[in-house]
Amino acid sequence: MIKYILALVILSITLITSCNQQKKEEVQTPDANRQMDDPHTGVMPGHGDLNTLTEDSNQDFSDPIVKISGVELTTPDSWQREAPASSLRVLQYSLKSDPNLKVTGFFFGEQDLIKENIDRWKAEFTKLDKTNETKLVSDKIIFVVLEGTYKLKPFPMAQEFTPTDNYMVLAAIVPSPEGPYYFKIYGPKDKLNNEINSFKKFLNSYKMSA
Repeated sequence: MIKYILALVILSITLITSCNQQKKEEVQTPDANRQMDDPHTGVMPGHGDLNTLTEDSNQDFSDPIVKISGVELTTPDSWQREAPASSLRVLQYSLKSDPNLKVTGFFFGEQDLIKENIDRWKAEFTKLDKTNETKLVSDKIIFVVLEGTYKLKPFPMAQEFTPTDNYMVLAAIVPSPEGPYYFKIYGPKDKLNNEINSFKKFLNSYKMSA
């Protein structure tokens, strides 16, 4: 009888330990979608890999004309197109003046995330000194300029950040027949001030593909 009781006790302890370990692993394992979140996109998390939505994944990066979802855009002379560093990015450019600064493009289908994105971009600052929203190309495109103290993070998913003065975000929401594209770059104000006209030139080149 004692042997049976001991066996039941051991079995109960084993089951409890196994359940606790499973719960611990579930807490410690991040959601697969959240692992792909890019902290500088200003977009809603958890939409998966949409990098295949470009019309031609083998496009010539030296070609200044970019075709996406029935839309054409022309790369400014001061930008260098390159392979996206994240599976969430459908387009990526580096600035020729500073290759560490990236213009990134994202696509999330037909979802209307315009207000959410602008709010998120603003929330990336501890203090906003200037905000400006301009409509371009017959009011089709929204161009956003933000200036202030930026939450500069040491790595993508970091909770901690360093408040950094004199930072700027240039961002845009560009429509397409399949849904809006979101473009953004962040960096020191003195460097991005020189890119405002280039960004506008990029957006004003917008036209429907033939």
